[in-house]
Amino acid sequence: MAQGMKVPAQIRFKHAKESLEDAKNLIVQDVGANFVMNSVYYSFMFALFGLLEARGILAPMQSEMIFLFEREYVSTGRIEARFLDGIRKVFELRPVCDCQGKKKVTVKDIEELLPIADEFLALAERLVE
Repeated sequence: MAQGMKVPAQIRFKHAKESLEDAKNLIVQDVGANFVMNSVYYSFMFALFGLLEARGILAPMQSEMIFLFEREYVSTGRIEARFLDGIRKVFELRPVCDCQGKKKVTVKDIEELLPIADEFLALAERLVE
């Protein structure tokens, strides 16, 4: 991986770590599940951006980012499909605004996604090294 491609990815991974730490801190503070899910979402999003950008791939939309991730990493066997499942779930559960009360995020959802986000970020960083 060229050094020029690694730097933006490392910045994205730094943001992903910060979002993940925020989520972990917020869940123990008993903050609303929707608010915590937002931080989990950003941890996945920044890690995805980092992975794709490290390969010179830009994805302007969330749906395109997931498609490209699946094509470049999951379909090729470089990353397990369970991470794609976690990404899809977090992107589906993330509340877009307070007005969308129909999405019911639970603490259980967050507790299931946090370890996946942790593993995914660590894997993404190793792949870009």
